[in-house]
Amino acid sequence: MPRLARKDLNTPFLHVMVQGVNKEYIFYKEEYIEKYLQIFNNNKKDCSFTVIAYCIMNNHAHFLVYVQDINEFGKFMQKTNLNYAQMYNREEKRIGVLFRNRYQTEPIYNIVYLINCIKYIHDNPVKAKMVSKSEDYKYSSYNQYINNCGVAQSEIMKELFGKKCDYSVLFKEVYERKYMDVEDNEYDIKEYILNGIRAFIKVNCVSIIDILSNREILKKLINFLKVDYGFLYKEIREYLGIPIGTMKKLIQRES
Repeated sequence: MPRLARKDLNTPFLHVMVQGVNKEYIFYKEEYIEKYLQIFNNNKKDCSFTVIAYCIMNNHAHFLVYVQDINEFGKFMQKTNLNYAQMYNREEKRIGVLFRNRYQTEPIYNIVYLINCIKYIHDNPVKAKMVSKSEDYKYSSYNQYINNCGVAQSEIMKELFGKKCDYSVLFKEVYERKYMDVEDNEYDIKEYILNGIRAFIKVNCVSIIDILSNREILKKLINFLKVDYGFLYKEIREYLGIPIGTMKKLIQRES
């Protein structure tokens, strides 16, 4: 699939990654990680977006963000990386480019992929064998999710998953429920289904965990999106990450 132009993205959720040129360890000191986060947060005051998850590694960093103005966010990232590069080059007595490319983004249209992306970001230090457990890594948002604070309590996350969501259960449900597995995120959905899911959650007083763990509620959501919002079954299936065979069974149960 060809890379989407940033100005054409029709989803507010983005997985953003920055990496050192030649995979250099540009965050190899704790003070450098803290400085990057400081620059990031200072610049964020002038840009309207929400951080959903993050993790700063030795040579790269991940951010999952909710962005409403992609052009404004692009300027923010450019400024943040420039400010950090200037500081780093000064401290390390080096010159030249610090970051590989500008930054990478991946749009997220799929609700299950969104949850998987949060877990993927938090799993980075464990996969790199820097720590044995995600909660032992200092520079990620993992503990904010487990303790239900910080980025896990942003307005968009509370609206989507509820104020008292048990994220450890949510991550487990996504990974264990095979019918919700999703292999990629290459869905070209022009009409974003998120508003319909939000309405369903509000009307039925349920959570994402309820939907993932209870097929009757999932079936009810599918019918709600089909009847009340007019989405095609194919659009719903792709957005929720449901295999074709499972979707057929759910539809049959509904009829």
